[in-house]
Amino acid sequence: MKTFTTQGPAATQELAQKVAHLAKPGLIITLRGDLGAGKTTFTQGFAKALGVKGRIKSPTFNILNIYQGDVFPIYHFDAYRLADIGAEDQGFEDYIGTDGVTLIEWPQYMADLLPQDYLAIDFQRQDRGGDDFRQIEVTGHGSAVTLEAAL
Repeated sequence: MKTFTTQGPAATQELAQKVAHLAKPGLIITLRGDLGAGKTTFTQGFAKALGVKGRIKSPTFNILNIYQGDVFPIYHFDAYRLADIGAEDQGFEDYIGTDGVTLIEWPQYMADLLPQDYLAIDFQRQDRGGDDFRQIEVTGHGSAVTLEAAL
């Protein structure tokens, strides 16, 4: 596990860009944290680093947004609305670990679809006198351990 501290959205997006430059198709990244913790901000920096144009927003109501990067697609899930129904038999497995990179916000609601190899990123807001700090923990599982080590 590696721990990073960021101050403000720009610093969170810079960390995301570092991760993006190491990403390859098939990579799965889980993004865990409370509302407002920085999950979508991270995704914005990640997607822009891979050439996505236009607005990147949380797919809360759609569950899945697909963005085309310069080389491969980015599948951005927000699984929060799956809390009561689960992710099985929804067709999401057609995207996870395939030809693009998959980012999953609220991954606990899609845990049954996660393989052994993925990068877990956990966000926690830090109260430091009103400043916008985040503690971000990056943990590689399976083959994603090498990605964690490269950060």
